[in-house]
Amino acid sequence: MITNLTEERDQVVNMITNLTEERDQLLNKDITLTNERDQLNQERNELWKMLNEMDGCIYQSSFYYMSSEEKSWSESRRYCTERGADLIIINNKEKKELVKKMSGSTAVWMGLTDRDEEGRWTWVDGSTLTSGFWMSTEPNGYKKENCAVLYPSGLMASRVCQSVLRGVSHQQQKPHFHSGGGYRHT
Repeated sequence: MITNLTEERDQVVNMITNLTEERDQLLNKDITLTNERDQLNQERNELWKMLNEMDGCIYQSSFYYMSSEEKSWSESRRYCTERGADLIIINNKEKKELVKKMSGSTAVWMGLTDRDEEGRWTWVDGSTLTSGFWMSTEPNGYKKENCAVLYPSGLMASRVCQSVLRGVSHQQQKPHFHSGGGYRHT
């Protein structure tokens, strides 16, 4: 009988030990999740602050904003890259409509140029333009018009890169791995 009670006591002690370890693991997971939540809240608040300061918007997990000053194409691109972004790539009608809404009645720079090879239009990410929304007379092949603009009509045109316009920046939110083993967009 004493042997049975001793075995039963050992089982209860073992169970308590296991439950204590499980509780500690849950407490640690709770602390980790609380820290991740706080970090996400901080990042969200920073994004909203940037969004309000830069007259921008979030669309499909990306941040879009217009420069407040008119600059040449190169200066506009530098403005974007200094903020972790680049001039926008408009490769579908949805992005074109987004930029039209953002820019109102202003023509804006986008990330398209044929500076490297006349007549070969490439985006700032190195991809080649496959289709566009060119005005009927564009691109017209003028050698000094090597940068593309989007007009309020939603049509594209080539323009002298030294012209001064506002630029539209696109900042892709990149996935970052976190302690939970998966990834999240930041």
